Amino acid sequence: MFRLKTLSILAGMIAVLAASATPASAWWESNTGQTQGTVRPIRAGEFIIGKGEGEAKVTCLPEEVKAIWYLQTAGQIKEHQKNGKQELTTKGPHLHIQVKEWGKGCVTKIGKEVLASTVSPCEFQIVQAKESFIATGGVVTGCLLKIGSLCEVQVPPGMEKAPESNEGINVGLKEITLENIGKNQLDLVNVKGSIYANSIGKNALCPLPKPITTGSLVGLEFEAEGVKAV
Repeated sequence: MFRLKTLSILAGMIAVLAASATPASAWWESNTGQTQGTVRPIRAGEFIIGKGEGEAKVTCLPEEVKAIWYLQTAGQIKEHQKNGKQELTTKGPHLHIQVKEWGKGCVTKIGKEVLASTVSPCEFQIVQAKESFIATGGVVTGCLLKIGSLCEVQVPPGMEKAPESNEGINVGLKEITLENIGKNQLDLVNVKGSIYANSIGKNALCPLPKPITTGSLVGLEFEAEGVKAV
C-alpha cells in the first residue's frame, strides 16, 4: 500500500512539472466586447539608429499620433486574416497595433542638424508570455522614414525563422512592459539595439550605415483603451 501511494504521489508530481513546462501564450481580452479600440499615445519615445556622429534620433509628437488596436487569433506575423489565421476576436493571443498617422511634427537629429521627417503608417504586434507582464514586439508592415532630403530608412516587416516561433528579424523584440489600469492597458516600450532597418536613400551624404542592425525604440508609452492583459 505504501509503495502504491508513493508511486501515485510521484506520478502526480511528474504531471504537475510537465504541465508547468509546457509553453503557452497569454491572451488579451476586450473589456468592451469589441475587437478593436483606440490607442492613446502618452510619450512617442525615440527611434535611434546609427552611432557616433552619424547617430540619428527620431521623435514625433504624441498628440499627433493616431493609432488603434485589434485583438487577433494565433498565426504567423506575415499572415493576417488569411487561412483562418490572425482573425479578429474579443479574446486572443496577439495585440495588433495599427499606427494610422505619426503626425507632421516628427523631426530627426543627426549630429547638430535637426531635420523635418515623415514616417509612413505601419503596424506592430505584441506577444505576451503566459502570466507575465513583460512582452515582446514585432513589425507587421514596414515603416518608411524620410529624414529631410538627406536619408531614407526602411524598417522591414518581421520575418520568423520558423512559423509562429516569435524568433527572427524584427520579431521577438525585447522588451515591452504591460500594466492594467482600470479597464485599459498601459504599455511601455524599451527595445534596445535589436531593430533591423535598411538605409535606402540615394544621397551620398547620408551618414547612416547599410544595413542598420542595432536600432532602438525607447521611451514609447501608450494606453490601449478597453483592453487588458490576462
